[in-house]
Amino acid sequence: MSNSVEIFNNEISMFTIRGELGGSPESTEFSAVRQFIGLMIDREEFLLPIEVTNEIIMMHQLTFVPRAPRFIEGVINLRGTILPAINLRKMLGVPTTQFNGQSRIIIARCENVTVGLIVDGITYVVALNHDQIQVQSLHNKSGSELISMISKRGDQVNGILDIAKILGETGISYHEEEVEEA
Repeated sequence: MSNSVEIFNNEISMFTIRGELGGSPESTEFSAVRQFIGLMIDREEFLLPIEVTNEIIMMHQLTFVPRAPRFIEGVINLRGTILPAINLRKMLGVPTTQFNGQSRIIIARCENVTVGLIVDGITYVVALNHDQIQVQSLHNKSGSELISMISKRGDQVNGILDIAKILGETGISYHEEEVEEA
């Protein structure tokens, strides 16, 4: 049984859930262990655990940050909160292109750090069972260290991005400091 539910859509945010529910229509069981958001980088589809995702927004105006690491595209102002915007193309070693109408920013969090992840597009939300997820064992310099697991659904294989490893690579951490007034 396939469901598609639009949960939020306006000029800034867009998010639609599509997925397969396990069991019969009469069953209330959900056979999936975890849900993931499908995202596009170049012509490759990756997955990101839904539990680290706050929201998905349209491309925002980015403010340049001098001397920032090459993969920090800038910062965005999201309803008064300033967030670093990480270009996942650069993090994964993929050649960059111009942002377009399909480009999105995934607002993701890990521990007490929230960032924007710039992607080429969003595909769907998928629910995966234990037997569809394998621990990633490849390590090289092409970005695979940012992939902690692999999903396999039929003939389709996707890398599952690890937000903790992405943030570890960026060196971004949260420090709350009070500004003293003169």
